[in-house]
Amino acid sequence: MKGFIYKTLILLLVIGLISGCSKSTNGGNKNAEDAEDKIELRMTWWGSQDRHDRTIKVIELYEKLNPNIKISPEFTGWDGYWEKLATQAAGKNLPDIIQMDYKFLSDYSDKGLLIDLNPYVDSGILNLDDVDDQYLNGGIIDDKLFAINIGANAHAVLVDPALFEKAGIPIPEPGYTWDDLKLIGQQLSDKLGDGVYGTHPNAGIMAFKHYLREHKLWLFNEDGTGLGYEDDQLLADFLQITVDMIKSGAAAPPEVFKSAGSNVEQMPIIMEQAAMQMDIHSNQIIAMESASGRPLQLILQPMLEGGEFGHYIKPGQFLSVTIHSKQAQEAAKFINFFTNDLEANRILDAERGVPISEKVREDLRNNLSDAGKKMFDYLDLVADYSREIDPPDPVGATEIEDYFAKEIEDPIYYNQISPEDAAKAFRDKATEILAKNKK
Repeated sequence: MKGFIYKTLILLLVIGLISGCSKSTNGGNKNAEDAEDKIELRMTWWGSQDRHDRTIKVIELYEKLNPNIKISPEFTGWDGYWEKLATQAAGKNLPDIIQMDYKFLSDYSDKGLLIDLNPYVDSGILNLDDVDDQYLNGGIIDDKLFAINIGANAHAVLVDPALFEKAGIPIPEPGYTWDDLKLIGQQLSDKLGDGVYGTHPNAGIMAFKHYLREHKLWLFNEDGTGLGYEDDQLLADFLQITVDMIKSGAAAPPEVFKSAGSNVEQMPIIMEQAAMQMDIHSNQIIAMESASGRPLQLILQPMLEGGEFGHYIKPGQFLSVTIHSKQAQEAAKFINFFTNDLEANRILDAERGVPISEKVREDLRNNLSDAGKKMFDYLDLVADYSREIDPPDPVGATEIEDYFAKEIEDPIYYNQISPEDAAKAFRDKATEILAKNKK
């Protein structure tokens, strides 16, 4: 009997040990499965502090609704953003989701760095049922959807109504010309006194593109192998506007605005050093009015007398999924949330531009901040003064823009080069860069 009891105890002990080992092993597998289910994404964007704060709140909301998802934010100002992406691309370490700009889209897609999102649209993971084609076209190249528009906007001029009122000068109405701009800038500077100027000047390439559109031209030819205009006097005339305005005092000198860079909080209009800010995008009013702490207003760009409409409605920014993402489907799910979720878009408050989802736009109109309402109203206005958008810039455009900023725009601000010499130098360099696209 004792032997039987002894053997039984030993058997129970062994069973207990086996059972304990089994439970321990099963628990280990469950933890491993949990670890495997945890999905980590990286997302990068540029923008102001206001944009950063809003975007992080949306990420936190998504993580709360999806506890197995962790999204690591990587954000900067505009300066340095593309250099950082280029470094990550070279290292095959691009974030899963990147904020993309229209002018860089061709470059990134041609290099095979972005995935086609059409399969996720077809499967319903990315729901675009209530999105009009005009909001999607900018992200499509060769029938592939490389980018989702996260806010439509348009070029604009930002004005400070209080400074116009102080100067006793009416805010320009649609249809004012480049000559009117010179006159208004001069009047503002004269009335507002030392240290305050009519406008923050802009001799940048985006403003030149607008000027060319008013001549029914575009910066590049159709196949991206050369410039799209033949007469260099067009660029010389455009640059002369800035030269004249800085010389007369109608526009701020470079020492007033160059130190700000892309720092919104240091812009002359925010610091009450200028009554007008040239060539912004309409969505920027959200961050700029927030930074200024006072009402600002959007108006149209100057028009060319007898010319074409220069304005167009464009994708403010895109979200794209990169080829380096190991979780492309999850990245697409987040873009769907960013695009369609009402609570998320109330947080974003259309800061990047007018949303592409019709249901989101309808919801936001009832909940917009004052700055957001101004942006929506401006898009309604600019639609009456716009024509079709031009194709995405060709490969090499970013190199051309860098050259323009450093070798054309800055020297013009500092009176280091004549508009005529600048126009010729630009043609020579742009032609050299675009010639690489010839097959």
